[in-house]
Amino acid sequence: MKMYYYLPCLLGLSLSLAGAAAEPAVQEAPKNVNVRKGAVEPYIAKNYDHLLGKVQGLDDSLLKMHFKLYQGYVNNTNAILQRLQEITDNGQNKSAEFGALKRHLGWEFDGMLLHELYFENLGGKGQSLAKGPLADKIDNDFGSYDQWKADFIATGSMRGIGWVVAYIEPKSGRLLNEWINEHDLGHLAGGTPILVMDVFEHAYITQFALDKAKYIDVFFANINWDATSSRYQNQPTQLIPR
Repeated sequence: MKMYYYLPCLLGLSLSLAGAAAEPAVQEAPKNVNVRKGAVEPYIAKNYDHLLGKVQGLDDSLLKMHFKLYQGYVNNTNAILQRLQEITDNGQNKSAEFGALKRHLGWEFDGMLLHELYFENLGGKGQSLAKGPLADKIDNDFGSYDQWKADFIATGSMRGIGWVVAYIEPKSGRLLNEWINEHDLGHLAGGTPILVMDVFEHAYITQFALDKAKYIDVFFANINWDATSSRYQNQPTQLIPR
């Protein structure tokens, strides 16, 4: 099990020794951020309240809790980036604090981004994948939609916490269902995420207890296939040469 070790001075982030299953506490968004020339403005959490009452089978209370947890990743990403800027400006970029924050940034940033992709491919109201480029891609790479779906569900049913991402890999453009352990481990470098499913316990346990299979059924009944098809059709077309 992955363990995170933190320094008490790291911005007051909730730094847990409990292991990979621990979730970050929601932090206050950084105030009065000193944005120097060339720096990026702080990230702002997106509002997904439009999903409330629209994801059949998922309680609004569960979704609200999930939105709050996502807000924590956004705030912590901003806090880490702000502190890294301060450390660098003070010439302390060889310090232990700098190294610890750099290593932790991927966890918070990917936690932010994956949740956005997950929420944005929900709300499909029971729609089916329409005929078109994505449907053709699934048939070509997996033989059929049913075979692709079975592989995606089998990946999500694996023991452990993480994510399932249907990626277009950058070497040959093949569609692959990949398991992401934590938020920052297991990604295909340069891959384009097409469909994202959260299988951390926080995504389902308060409503479904340990019945992950039921949660996955509900997820599939609520996929926004318009969003996933758009991701596929708008992906970068330049593949890395073999």
